[in-house]
Amino acid sequence: MKRIALLIPSVALLCGLLGTVSADSPPTVKGHDAFLQGLRENKEKGAMSASNARTLSPVVSRFKGWFIDVTEKAKPGKLGNIEAVEGISLASKARDTSGWQFVETEKGYLVRAAGGKYKGWVIARDDSAKTRPEGPNLTVTPALRLSKAPTDNCHWKLILTKQGLVLEALSGKYRGWFWDFGGGDPSHRESGREVAINVLLAEKVVAGSYFAVNPAK
Repeated sequence: MKRIALLIPSVALLCGLLGTVSADSPPTVKGHDAFLQGLRENKEKGAMSASNARTLSPVVSRFKGWFIDVTEKAKPGKLGNIEAVEGISLASKARDTSGWQFVETEKGYLVRAAGGKYKGWVIARDDSAKTRPEGPNLTVTPALRLSKAPTDNCHWKLILTKQGLVLEALSGKYRGWFWDFGGGDPSHRESGREVAINVLLAEKVVAGSYFAVNPAK
């Protein structure tokens, strides 16, 4: 019994050293490779390829059909020495800020703003962001940021599933976590559309982790 008791704090210590625990990647659907091939539309200096602009939209909840975007109320900050803003959002109508390019690199994909005020900035992760419970069985963190330049924590794995595209973090404290959003969060009015500042990372794949991907108009 003493040996078992001694093992318990050791396991807890090991988990702390390894970082935040994450779930396994979901299985890909037939057509995953063709989807990635379809994103290789442009040559990109310093990268393997870049897509044309795409929109990403949730496939569930009252935010179904809204668009990954950036709020006009984005808060300025920094990731290390790199300029960044906090404000990755969902918007009810697509604008030039709703288009994103998938830039293929050896480390994974960058998700880069294709237009608007932050054109050329990439979606990154802030390891200093705190976690919080989202219901009884899920932990999330508002760790997504828009960074003026690539950081150590801005690469993503793209996983095409039957339900939609899943984006998984490939490095940092939240490696193995997935895009999600707060389905019950409020929205507010911005320039003729509704905007919700509710895009998150979740410790496992949930209904809010699936996105429809379409060419930006």
